[in-house]
Parts: sequence; C-alpha cells; structure tokens
Amino acid sequence: MRRVVITGIGVVAANGIGTEAFWAATSRGVSGIQPISRFSTTGIPISVAGEVSNFVVGDYIERKLANRTDRSTHYALAAVQEAVQDAALLLADENRQRVGAVIASTLGGVEYVLQQFQALYMRGLRAMSAYTAIGWLQVANVGQTSIRYGISGYCKTPTHDAVGGLDALGIAYRAIRRAAADVIFAGGCEGLLEPSVLLTFARTGDCVLGDDAGAYRPFDRRAAGLILGEGAGICILEEYEHARQRGAHIYGEIVGFGQTNDAHGLRSPSSNGRHYARAIQLAMQEGEVDPRDIAYFSLDGRAVPASDQGEAEALHMVFGDDLEQLPVSVPRTMLGHSYAAAGTIDAITALLALRHGLIPPTINCDELDPGYGLNIVQKEARRLVGSTVLIGGRGFGGANVVLALRRA
Repeated sequence: MRRVVITGIGVVAANGIGTEAFWAATSRGVSGIQPISRFSTTGIPISVAGEVSNFVVGDYIERKLANRTDRSTHYALAAVQEAVQDAALLLADENRQRVGAVIASTLGGVEYVLQQFQALYMRGLRAMSAYTAIGWLQVANVGQTSIRYGISGYCKTPTHDAVGGLDALGIAYRAIRRAAADVIFAGGCEGLLEPSVLLTFARTGDCVLGDDAGAYRPFDRRAAGLILGEGAGICILEEYEHARQRGAHIYGEIVGFGQTNDAHGLRSPSSNGRHYARAIQLAMQEGEVDPRDIAYFSLDGRAVPASDQGEAEALHMVFGDDLEQLPVSVPRTMLGHSYAAAGTIDAITALLALRHGLIPPTINCDELDPGYGLNIVQKEARRLVGSTVLIGGRGFGGANVVLALRRA
C-alpha cells in the first residue's frame, strides 16, 4: 500500500475565509457564530448560525458561472482554488487522468433550486434557469471542479449526512493507496442556511433554538443541541513519492480510517458508544497509532446529551484510564456544524494544530459535566504534545467515521 500525504489546504468558514484568517481566529477561540443576516429569521425558531460573511464570489469565479451554481459550489471552488495554490500544484505537469476529486455534500444546491422554484411559480416557466437540472445536485461540486481544472481521474460524491467530509478524505486516501489515483482534491462543502432548511432542522431535536450565539455547548450541563454552519474545506491528497519528487510541502499524512454503523435508524447518534469505539480502533490499528502519540482527539460534539454520552462512552472503551491524559476538543463550537464540510474543516484544523503546536479550544462550555470524564481543552489553546490527531464524526442513521492524521 502506498503512503498518502496532504500537500495543500483551503477553507471557507464562518470565522475565517482562507487558511491564515481561519487559523488566526480558531487558535484564539474566536467564534464566527452570529445572528443570521442573509435573510429575515422572523418566525423561524433558529436565528443564529455559523454564516460565512464577507465572501465575495467574484474573487473566485466569473459571474456567469456564479449565476448557474449554488452557494455551496461557490464555497467549494474557492476552497479548491486556495488548496491548489497552497500545494503549488501545476496541473499542466500532471497526467490529469491520474488526478481526481472527491467532494462531499449533504443537501447539494438547496438554496439554488428553491430560488428557481420560486421563480417558476412567481414568474412562470421562462424565469426558471435551465441550469436547475444540474445546479442543485450534490455532484455539481465535483463536476464544476473537474471542468475548471481539466481533471478526468477518480471522482466520487459522498452524501453521508454529517460525516461526508471525513468520508471524502477516507475514500480519497484509500483510492490513492491502491493506486487508483496519484492526486485527489478531497473535502466537503455545505450551504444549508436557508429558511425552509432551518425550519426542517428545528424539528429534528438536534439544534439549539433561539438567538444565543454561544449556545453550542457539547459535554456541558446546559447542552441543548448544535448550531448549524456553512462553508467548505478542501485538501490536496497525494501519493508520498509523487509529492516528494515535485518538492511539495507536506502538512501531514493520513495513516488510518475507520468506519462503522450503529444500525440505529434515522435518529441522532446513539448513546451507545460500542460501534463508535470500533471505528476508533479500526483507524488506530490501520495507522499503528500508539495512544501515547495522540496529541488530541477532535470530537464530533453533537451537544445532544444522549449523543455526547455515546461519544464519551466510546472514548472510555478505547482508552480506559489513559483517557484522563488525552486532550479532546470540539473546534466547531466556533463555526457551527457545517455537515459535509465539518469533518474536512476539522481535519484542516488538526493539520494546522500539528504545524503550529497548539490544540484549538472548545468555547462556550463553562459548566462542563464531570460525568463524561473528558479532558476538554477549554477557552484557550493548549500546547500540543504528540504527532497524531484523531478526528471523529457521527451522523444520522448511526454512521461513525474516524480519521487518523500524523505529522509529516
């Protein structure tokens, strides 16, 4: 099996657009969660979110393409552009049949398609764009990326609820390991901040209702659910020798990937951590990860008490008494949960944490529940000791995904 490294990263998030701005905010515990400003939330139970502000689509794509695609695609293309530039990847020098894209999306171009339906019913048939047929699909992001960069290799679109971004990295990692590709643009994007979507999520019981921007509190006595976010995260994955031969900077190496299912049904992640523990063990076994080398564990942090209990239970099953010494964190408390983008943004956070020697904090949690028995990094970043980060994610239907990243 071939080694797989990450040579470029790009991020669009609520607390920072671009890697430098994102890390400057995340490392200092600066939140991007705020009252939604893009549309009126009157009558909607959810009024705060990790909304991406100051995003200028014209800085990344031309107006014609912007008008034919969804906000989530705009975020994806912006993150891809940054990642390609960061990796100093010259596609003219590549065999583009060996370059692919794996980009996850949960809801696809939901805002775009709803706008087109509104135009259809308010103004008639001619007002609806012909690009509606493709603009709303989850595969639009891979398609537009492939067109823009002329890549014709391995391509996939995971639609795996909140763990899609981690799945994308795992799928790309395994494709490169087995020589199906040499380079893959991998990650996730989401643009789910839209009135009807918020109304739907408000009824799931997973989201905090109201206008408290600091209400995302996993493992806290006051936990009442997550806060939604939007954005995109993209990593350039390469086969190690390919990256070395072109002199690429290497952020880190993907060494393990574990995926299991609780068979829990279409409900919030289970309070039983048994299968999540198995996913952690699979990732650690594949990466030959020594628990003493783990710098921190980036948690899913659903902030639903039963789901938090399942995550804590899984960690206790795997690490036992050593869990007291293992730092854990939920950086997405600063961004909101951006579903398919969340896992990849967590992975980018981990790569930057390894690079700068800092574990990003979990904010808002001033009344941690000691019953979980977790060593949570709170309020301020903590010095990082170790070479490996584990990143966990859990989704509706019982999905459990864990990725192991090691410092280059």
